Parts: sequence; C-alpha cells; structure tokens
Amino acid sequence: MSDEQDFLDRRSSMRLDMEKELISIVWQNQQGEPQSRDVMCVDVSNGGLKFSLEQSIAIDTPVQVFFKPRQALTTLRHAKVIRVQQQPHGWFDIGLIFSND
Repeated sequence: MSDEQDFLDRRSSMRLDMEKELISIVWQNQQGEPQSRDVMCVDVSNGGLKFSLEQSIAIDTPVQVFFKPRQALTTLRHAKVIRVQQQPHGWFDIGLIFSND
C-alpha cells in the first residue's frame, strides 16, 4: 500500500476543499518563544490538516490555526502536531489533529 493510500485509509473525517489555501499557524518553539507562519494547506478535513514548513515542529505541540487569516470572518481552531515527516528537499510535512474545544 502506498503512503498516500495509507494516509487516506486512516482518515475518519471528510476532506474539505481547501488545498493550497493560505492559513496562519501560531505555536511556541521548544524554548517557549512564540512562532507564527503563513502556510499553504496541503490537505484538510474535519479532523485535522497537513501543511509543509521549512522547519520541524515537535510532536504534541499545541498549534493555533487561523483559516482565512486576512478576512473579517477568520476561523480559529486549536490543534496539536501528530506527525512530522521530512521530505527529500528538506522541508517538513506536518500533520495536525484538531482539538474538540
């Protein structure tokens, strides 16, 4: 089974059509310093999302996710990092799961 097929088979939520949409993420690094980035969604569902970043974020790190960050109707979701995979080009694919709050 391919990695992509394995990822799809583990999904318990419907995918949402937000691929390549800009979102903003906010987290604290391991030194406790606030970090923020605008990133493109690679994949998003009701249960979580995946994006690429030039640096890793530690597993279990809480992340605030702002959808439509430049618009008046910004949506905030709380999430945590559940998967980090470095790609051959050096960037990291990071998977988040949304919190139930």
